[in-house]
Formats: sequence, C-alpha cells, structure tokens
Amino acid sequence: MTSIGATNSAALLILQRAQAPAPETGGQTNAIDAIAAIIYKVAGGDSPVKTQAASQITSGLLDIKQANDDIVSDALKFLDSDGFKSSDPGVKDTLKSLIGQDGSRFADLVKAEKVKRPGIADENAITNALLKFIKGNREKFTNDEIVIGFRYSNGSSNILNIEDINGNSTRGALWARHTAAQDEATAAMKELLEVAKDPTKPNNFDGSRLKTTLLATLAAGAELAAWGDRWADAFGFKSGRPSAA
Repeated sequence: MTSIGATNSAALLILQRAQAPAPETGGQTNAIDAIAAIIYKVAGGDSPVKTQAASQITSGLLDIKQANDDIVSDALKFLDSDGFKSSDPGVKDTLKSLIGQDGSRFADLVKAEKVKRPGIADENAITNALLKFIKGNREKFTNDEIVIGFRYSNGSSNILNIEDINGNSTRGALWARHTAAQDEATAAMKELLEVAKDPTKPNNFDGSRLKTTLLATLAAGAELAAWGDRWADAFGFKSGRPSAA
C-alpha cells in the first residue's frame, strides 16, 4: 500500500507539472485526463492513492486559479480608479484588454514582484507589474512616449515614463542632462581636492568652472523635478483633485 506521504509527494509533483506548458500531442487532451495520466505514472495503479492525489491536485489548481482571479480583479479595479493616470487615454483600455486575455501571465508578474521584494504592498506589486506588462506589449500601445501616474492608498504617488518606440523620452533627455552636469561637477570637485592636498604646488585650477558645473547640476535637477511636478499636477496628484487624463 502506498503511504499518505507518498501521495502528498505525488500531488506536489503533479501540481508542478500541471503548471508547465503541455507537450504537443496528436489529439485533444483535457486537463483532467492529463492530470490522471501523470498521477498514474507517479503513484502507480493504486486507485485510492490516485483518487486522493487527484483531489489534492485539483484543489491546488483551483486555489491557484482563485488567487490569479483575485489579482486580476484588483488590477482592473485599480485601472478604473483615480489612482491610475496616463498621458494617453487609450493605455487604460489596452491594458484591461491585455490583462483580460492573459490574466495568468499578469498574475505571475505580480507574484514575481512579491517574491523579489518581500513585504511589498499589493498595490505596489500590481503597479510594477502593470509597467512591465506595458513594456512587454509595447507594440500594442502608442508609438509616442507614455507617462504613467500611480497614486497609492497611503497618499503617495509615482510618475513614470515609458520611452517612445525609438527609445527616446523627455524625462530620459532631462535625466541624461542632469547626469552629465553631475559628472562635470564631480570632476571639478576632484580637481579642487587634488589642489587642496598641496596648495604650494602650481596648478591651473579654474574656480569658475566648479561654480558653473554646480549651477548646471542644480538647474538640470530643477528641470527634472519640474517635469514630475507638471505631470503630478496634470494627473491631479498634487492637489488631490481628480484629473481628466
């Protein structure tokens, strides 16, 4: 007689196999038949054991489906709430359609976020997955840059952008300018530190260059912040008022 422990191990193995893509076969095979075939191979011909394993695997699959359905439902509710905004009104409907067509894949992205970032809030995991879902289906959206706004239940918000079809974006250009200015300022600061080590040595240090690079860094940072502020205001995140975006 096969033990209960063996049955549980069989059920676990079956659950793992059942979640993998089914191999190509010559005829139509439904999920129950496929599970029964796996059970028979794992647990042998002992009918009570096979029946118990089948019950466990069916319960496990139903639990997975329910969990996925809950994630998809929460994501669709968030998309329809004031917590989601986009520079392109069509993004919402396209996302809802894609999630409806492949909810299990979207749910897997959300669950992967939870594994990668233990303790992450459900809505943060969903918004991270939404961003990845857009990028993974980029050809389904506008060719232009997309700006996405997320506002969370705790009142915080996040403004993100997705590059246009050619990989360009306003925020990307502003960030590159800010980074270049920072690099220039850092180089000037290092030069000053070298001079400070031995002020008696001759040097060609130009103090105005340090001032110029620092001012350029501040200006580029202000431009980047202003970009985020403009979109936060457009989405109604700064004042708390709803936006038509």
